Amino acid sequence: MKILQHCRLNPGRIGRGIVLVMGVCAFVMVQVNGVAAEGRPRVIVTTDGEGDDQCSMVRFLLYANDFDVQGIVITSSKHHWKGDGATAGYKWLGTDWLDGQLNAYAQVYPQLKQHDPAYPSPDYLKSNVYMGNILLEGDMREVTSGSEHIVRILLQSDSTPVWLQAWGGPNTIARALKTIQEQHPERMAEVSKKARIFLIAQQDQTYTDYIQKEWPGITTLWSDYNSYGGLSYRWYNFQTDEMLRYFESDWLMSNILEKHGPLTALYPLKKGKYRSEGDSPTFLHLINTGLRSHENPAWGGWGGRFKPYEGMLWRSVDQEGVEPHSILRWVIEIQNDWAARADWCVKKFEQTNHPPRVVLDHDADLTARPGQHLSLGAKATRDPDGDALDFQWWHYAAAGTYGKVLVLEKPASTECSVVVPEDARPGDTLHFVCTVTDDGAPPLTRYARVVITVD
Repeated sequence: MKILQHCRLNPGRIGRGIVLVMGVCAFVMVQVNGVAAEGRPRVIVTTDGEGDDQCSMVRFLLYANDFDVQGIVITSSKHHWKGDGATAGYKWLGTDWLDGQLNAYAQVYPQLKQHDPAYPSPDYLKSNVYMGNILLEGDMREVTSGSEHIVRILLQSDSTPVWLQAWGGPNTIARALKTIQEQHPERMAEVSKKARIFLIAQQDQTYTDYIQKEWPGITTLWSDYNSYGGLSYRWYNFQTDEMLRYFESDWLMSNILEKHGPLTALYPLKKGKYRSEGDSPTFLHLINTGLRSHENPAWGGWGGRFKPYEGMLWRSVDQEGVEPHSILRWVIEIQNDWAARADWCVKKFEQTNHPPRVVLDHDADLTARPGQHLSLGAKATRDPDGDALDFQWWHYAAAGTYGKVLVLEKPASTECSVVVPEDARPGDTLHFVCTVTDDGAPPLTRYARVVITVD
């Protein structure tokens, strides 16, 4: 039976049965494969199945251990919809691609869980696939099994955030919120505090036409083309020559597609090269790299950096020539990390590389006075494979409120020092990042961010 056969446009007996079976996993913070889901961000992916969604899903599954995956929901967008009989479909790609990827994940799962037992089981993922609102662009008329699933998750008593990732249009998310508004209006404030929406552009109008107007309290990150475009279809227009080689055929074939198992072999290329992963920033933002980007959208991380726009809406900062690109500044480290995950699909723990664990010698949040001399250190940092480590401390000026770039003393060591500038004002923030890279193959990088508030 295909994975999605139970997912119908209107919930029926079989759909409700799936909910009962998966209730143990989804309705309470329990254990998946014996590992507590608590502490990992809760995510629901909504996808229209576009070619770059298929690329992003391969990468997402290799990072499924980093998330508490609460659901994968098929939706529509202005680029793809199925059609409702009266209106013809438009470039609809079906769901077989997801069936194939989850079946391939099942084949590499025994190997992946040797590297991290937190990888969710294939059966768990398959039981959490739902059909959302797919008939037309921006269609949110009908309740679907996918929208109902989002409602159930948002109405749980668990108050931890739920990241609703819009790889396609947010119409199924909008339908879920409308159901809550209609049936549980007294819980709208509670849900607004819990829900987080990450938009890749606006792939239908349901955010501005409905969500933003009726749910202004939901924190929403909106990645514009100047940001997600660095990983999207015209990636080559954004990247430096140094970056480009990690997206060319030779690198992809040797590090991802060939001899790395059936899942990465499904990764779609375009003329032998990288195709597009415009949707990947939605989950790259949540990987626990040590950059702490999930704490504040303005801080920046693998999914980009954002600025307040209107109410609880944040939009990406990237504009041509303003600062180093908020995603691409990390992209070589992102690609190397992905290559290591591909190795995990086919090799034992001791045969592969794993990222270092950066440990600060002090709190991550400090206060200091203008003119104060501060020592920053991460001497307790270790590498799980025993690899040699390279340390680089630097001032991430764009993430703080003190605009000038500061020079650190001994930045290439486990300990460095910096003087808080005399002209810093009370309340100014200074962000310092410790970047640690091992000498494994491929080299892997993790970080620690220290935020200093001027007192």
